[in-house]
Amino acid sequence: MTDDNDSADDAHTLPDVLSERIEQYEKLDVAEEDLIISNGDIALTSERPVAVVEYFIQTHRDRWAEATVRDYSHSLTRFLEYCDYADIDDLSNVSSRDLEGFQHWRERDGNIALATIHAHLSNIRVLVRWCERVEIIEEGVAEEMVLPDLELSDIVSHTRIDTETAQQIRSYYGDLEYVPQEYAIFSVMWSGLIRLGGLRSLDLDDYHREEGYIELHHRPEQDTPLKNGASDVEGEGGEREITLPDWVCEVLNTYIDGTGDPNHPQREDETDEFGRQPLFTTSKGRISKTTIRRQIYRITQPCRHGEDCPEGLNPNTCSARNSHNKLSRCPSNVSPHPIRRGGICYQLSEGVSKQIICERADVSRPVLNKHYDLRTKEEARRNRRRKLEGKLDGYQSPDADDSVFGIAGFKLQLPDTDVFNIPPSAMSTEHIGNTRMLKGTVGFVSYLLFLMVDIWFIISPVAV
Repeated sequence: MTDDNDSADDAHTLPDVLSERIEQYEKLDVAEEDLIISNGDIALTSERPVAVVEYFIQTHRDRWAEATVRDYSHSLTRFLEYCDYADIDDLSNVSSRDLEGFQHWRERDGNIALATIHAHLSNIRVLVRWCERVEIIEEGVAEEMVLPDLELSDIVSHTRIDTETAQQIRSYYGDLEYVPQEYAIFSVMWSGLIRLGGLRSLDLDDYHREEGYIELHHRPEQDTPLKNGASDVEGEGGEREITLPDWVCEVLNTYIDGTGDPNHPQREDETDEFGRQPLFTTSKGRISKTTIRRQIYRITQPCRHGEDCPEGLNPNTCSARNSHNKLSRCPSNVSPHPIRRGGICYQLSEGVSKQIICERADVSRPVLNKHYDLRTKEEARRNRRRKLEGKLDGYQSPDADDSVFGIAGFKLQLPDTDVFNIPPSAMSTEHIGNTRMLKGTVGFVSYLLFLMVDIWFIISPVAV
C-alpha cells in the first residue's frame, strides 16, 4: 500500500493503534472485483474501513500541518475501534444512527471531555463527507449528524500555573548555584510566552545574549516547524523576536556556560541530525517534545520546588515523583501549555497591553480574550485604572500614597513616574514628556524657594 519511506514517516505521525491496523490490512489480499478506488498504490473497498481511513489521511496530509494529521489520526482511530465494537465491517452501511452511537460509546468512558467528543465527531464528519463524494457512504449521512452542544466552559481550558507557584519555582531554583535544564525551559516558556514547538525549535544561535532576546524561525523541512508558519510581514506568522528579562538571560547564560563545577548540570554540546546546534539538547541531539513535557511535569511538582505535597504523600515513596513515566500523574503539577497560559495571565495582570502580548505570544486578539485572559472583572478594572492614572486626571486611586512636596503651606504633587530608573534604551516619547514635566515642577519649586527667601529678607529687621 505504501512504500518504505511513507511507512517510516507514518511511524512519526500516526498513532500506534492505527499503524498496527494498517499493517494488518497490508497483509490481506483484496479481490480485483472489490475495488472502489485505486491510484496504483492503494486499493479501497467499503469492506476495508482501515484502508479508507489511511487513504483519506494520506491524500490530505500534504495540505495539513503535522498537528492536524495527528488530530485526525487519533479521532479516526477511535472511529475504527467503534466500528469493531459495533460490528460495522462495511462503511457503505454506516448511518447517522451509527455515528450517534459513537458519541454514546465514547461518553461511557467517563474520563473524556465533551469537547473531545465534539472534536472527534467533527473530524469523523469530514471523513464521512469525503466518503460520500467518492460514493463509499450514501449521500446525506454527514448532514444528518448531530454534534453535542458545547458551553464556553466545555471549550475553554482554564488550567494555568498561578503566579504564586511560578514565583515559588523562581525563588527556589534562583537560590541554586547551577541551572537545571527544566528551570531554563520553564523560565523561557513563562516569560517569553512561547509554545512547546517554538521552544524546541530554538538553536543556540537564536539566543542573543548581548541584546537579551531570542528569535523563532519556521524550519519545517528540518523538523522544527512553528504553529503559524513564516511571514515577511511583522505581526503575521509564528516567526518573531522576543525580548527576555534580565533574570531569564542570567538563567540561560548559566545553563549554557555552566558553573565550572563538573558535578553541576549544563547544556550538552550536541548537534541534531541537520547539523544545527539546538539550545535545549539531550545526549541524542535536539530535545524531544516528550522530554520537554516531562521536564515541565517535573519542575511544577510542589515537592520539587520546596513546597509540601498538597496530597500529603511521601516524596520518597510517591510513584508520580520517582517514576520517570508517571510524572504526569501528580495531581498538583501541570503540562507545558498552562505555563504559557499562566505567563500570559501574569503579564496581563501586570498591565502589559494586549497588543504587545498578542505579538509576543503569536495569538490573535479574539483568541487571547477567549482562551488566555482569565482575569476577574475586578482585576481587569484595577489594571485599567492603573493605566488611566498616568494618562488622565481624576483617576488617582483613593488609597494611593501621593508623592508631594510641602513648602510654606503649599502642596505640589509630582508626576507618578519613576523616570530616574528608566534605562536610556527604554526612553520613549511618553517617558521624555514625564521627564520634562518633572524638571518643570522642580524648577517651579526652586523659583518659589528663592521668592520666599527674598520676601524674608525684605520684611525681616536689618541687623545694625
